[in-house]
Amino acid sequence: MRSGIALYIILLVTWAFSGCAPKKGNVVEGVLLGNEGQGVQVELRKWVPGRTGQAGEFVALDATYSDMEGNFTLEPKENLVMDFYQLMVSKSTPMVLIMDSTMHIHVEATVPPGGFIVDAKVKGSSASQEASVYYSKAMPMQENMGMLRAAMQNAKDNQKRQEISDRSSQLKNDINDWSKSFIQDHKGSPSSLGPLEHLDVRSNQALFEGVLKSTKTDLENGSYHQALTAALAAETAKANPMNAKRAIQNGNGANAPRPKKNAKYGIGDEAPEIVMNDPDGKTRKLSDLRGKMVLIDFWASWCGPCRRENPTLVRAYDQYKSKGFEVFSVSLDKDVDRWTRAIEQDGLVWPNHVSDLAGWSNAAGRSYGVHSVPHAVLIDQEGTIVATHLRGSMLLAKLNELLP
Repeated sequence: MRSGIALYIILLVTWAFSGCAPKKGNVVEGVLLGNEGQGVQVELRKWVPGRTGQAGEFVALDATYSDMEGNFTLEPKENLVMDFYQLMVSKSTPMVLIMDSTMHIHVEATVPPGGFIVDAKVKGSSASQEASVYYSKAMPMQENMGMLRAAMQNAKDNQKRQEISDRSSQLKNDINDWSKSFIQDHKGSPSSLGPLEHLDVRSNQALFEGVLKSTKTDLENGSYHQALTAALAAETAKANPMNAKRAIQNGNGANAPRPKKNAKYGIGDEAPEIVMNDPDGKTRKLSDLRGKMVLIDFWASWCGPCRRENPTLVRAYDQYKSKGFEVFSVSLDKDVDRWTRAIEQDGLVWPNHVSDLAGWSNAAGRSYGVHSVPHAVLIDQEGTIVATHLRGSMLLAKLNELLP
């Protein structure tokens, strides 16, 4: 879903056996079936939003290891509000859990070698069982979307690319239909909030308003409901500029974030095209990377903070390039020799380095409203901005969220 919502969506599930004896206190336990569920790490996580324009991160509430029969028990000590949480297996395979501290939940699930856990049995939280039904159908479709995007990027001719694009569009329609159908069948349930992550807020504002209103009593104190409320407020503000001027940031996610001074565009906006030459004089276009997750990195060889940030960019590129991640570096240099020397010294091995050698008058920098560097803009496969002002571990956390 656009508007960066994908940033907040957590996939956690829990199951229960019908013969479970209830226990007092907040307990998440169960059995993970299959070889992938034996002797592996199991974490219960919550999402902690970042500051305005920055990525948030998952924080573990409790962690344990399953035994060699797949049994595990988690007992978070923190007082939990009703919210969407994440049960993460082996740091790579998530499930959705909707819970608070009053619940005892039991989970039975077969752990796949990758992707998301589907067809889970959940007892102790009816909303979690409903969410399991939703994500068991939605997530395989999302994974297929990712495969089609990769195939489109590697297509050898326009005809093949168009065929894949048509299949992708149809699959997107199927996801939209399933999301809306699920919401219709689960009106007022906390689980109806989940499908919003797969819908475009811009074209479904009335639906967002209805779901957020119907789940407010149960979920308004949770990060997920607050994130979606903020996304809706931001979209409403764009459509009503006068209201946007009157909106006041009050810290609870009820209003759209104030824009950063060092950025003309924010989450949910389409990233403007950049067309510039690389050090060898070859023209490179940002739009040529459509179909990949791209970090637009504004930097310069003379910028100390930029150079100190470069090792993180190298690490991110090495770790995520196989999953469709690219870096598009825009230099605010004036001296081509200093620029190319810095690229070599810092090991910036990606091919997309551009500059018009105009310094602070760089055309792309002016277009994006950049007044200081380093400045990072992360865009998704469709060219929509999903995060800005990413630095250090925040960049890695965001990529881990979007490209698991």
